[in-house]
Amino acid sequence: MGYNQDNRNPQQTGSAQAPEPIDLFAAALSFIGLNLMWVFFAGWMLFGMVPVLMFALFLNHLIDRLEDHQQHPDT
Repeated sequence: MGYNQDNRNPQQTGSAQAPEPIDLFAAALSFIGLNLMWVFFAGWMLFGMVPVLMFALFLNHLIDRLEDHQQHPDT
């Protein structure tokens, strides 16, 4: 098995295209979703289903308001 210098990855030069930034949005959404799952489960075990559903509705309302504000910033 011979070692060939031509098989190595070439070094990037300044004239090469800059690497794209990593998109962490999907990872952040997954992380938030997993955290909300255990928070809802722990809340359900401690307080029951009704307060957890009320908290979920409150979060949904806040998300809707944020979306509305981003679409119509002048209002």
